[in-house]
Amino acid sequence: MAEDTAAPLAAALQQERALLAALVTGEEDAEGLVAFALHRRAFLDWISAFEASEKRQPDVGEIRLFLLGETAERRLAGYRDRASMMIDAPKIDASLPPARPMPPKRQPLRTWFWPWGFSTGFSVVDPNAPMNWRGLFLRLAILGLAVVVTALALRVLVVHS
Repeated sequence: MAEDTAAPLAAALQQERALLAALVTGEEDAEGLVAFALHRRAFLDWISAFEASEKRQPDVGEIRLFLLGETAERRLAGYRDRASMMIDAPKIDASLPPARPMPPKRQPLRTWFWPWGFSTGFSVVDPNAPMNWRGLFLRLAILGLAVVVTALALRVLVVHS
C-alpha cells in the first residue's frame, strides 16, 4: 500500500525538481528562486482551492496535470517576468521624508451670518468660540448703510436726470 502512494508522489516530486531546474539557472540566480517561490505559492493556493471546492485532497493524476500546465514555457517565462519585476521594484525607505510635504490642514470657515450659513469665506482659528455679536451687528450696520447710500445715489443720479 505504501508503494502505491510512494511511486506517484516520487513522479510528482521529479516534476517539481525539473521545474526547479528550469527556473533556477545557478546558485546566485535570485530571479529564478523568486520565480520558483511564486510557483510554489500558486501550487499551494491551487491545492487549498481544490480542497475547498472538492472537499478532498487532489490525487496524483490531478497534481500531475497541474504541474504539466506549470511547466509550459509561457508559464515559466511569466514567473520569471514577475520575479524580475519584484526584484527590480524600487525599495521604499520609511525613514526618508515624503517626496512632497503634506499640505497644511485647512482652517474651518466661519461666516458673517454663521448660524444661518451665509458664507464669506474667512477662516477662524477656533470655530467653537462664542459668537462675536458686537462685530456682527457692526457689519450689519455697515451693510445697511451701504444699501441706503446706494439707494440715495441711484435716486439722485437716475431719477433726477
